Amino acid sequence: MSAVLLRYRVMAYVVGCFVIVVFTLFFAQLSTDETSWFNRHDTLITVIDQVHGVLYMLFLVMAALLSRAARWTIPFTITTLVAGTVPILSFWAEHRATAAVHAEYPETTTGR
Repeated sequence: MSAVLLRYRVMAYVVGCFVIVVFTLFFAQLSTDETSWFNRHDTLITVIDQVHGVLYMLFLVMAALLSRAARWTIPFTITTLVAGTVPILSFWAEHRATAAVHAEYPETTTGR
């Protein structure tokens, strides 16, 4: 269980950080003119966005694996998966999921 939880937590943090970067770049592009760095490097921003998409898919797989291992309810699982798409909220969902696993499986708290 600890290995599944660790993989989930790493992906949750990586995806959470990436979604903040993606949203920041998106709003920077919208709020600046065509000659700004953000609009001149549209290709780089598109690549960052696509990397985030691939990482989010890996996050979904890790969350699904943890969901099965921890025997989460369907609403808890869906909330955890959807929260990964919202900046800042994804960190709350990771904390909530980790706390739920630690409460159900106390042996996962060793080595923290």
